[in-house]
Amino acid sequence: MLQRIPSKTRAADYFLLVEPHPDGPVLGFYAGQPIAEGVIDGYGVRYTFVGLAPRLRGGGYDSEALLPGEWLVEPGLVYRHKSPPTDGPLKKWLGLAK
Repeated sequence: MLQRIPSKTRAADYFLLVEPHPDGPVLGFYAGQPIAEGVIDGYGVRYTFVGLAPRLRGGGYDSEALLPGEWLVEPGLVYRHKSPPTDGPLKKWLGLAK
């Protein structure tokens, strides 16, 4: 009998930025979409482009490959928080707490 084993990986949906808006010059294009130097999310926090999101064999994003402070923007771009907080709950929320 086949049994589904729960995944211990972090769901990539939790790492998608909310309402990102481009900020800065266009660096290039990926999947027909412009790559902005930075984005500002719906909370007014700025992030800087650092690369493309690695994918799993099934096509989803590999959230385990993200470094602390890195977030996803569709269609598979990775942005990092420009100046991470030094402590407090925001540090944990941004994925920077150890």
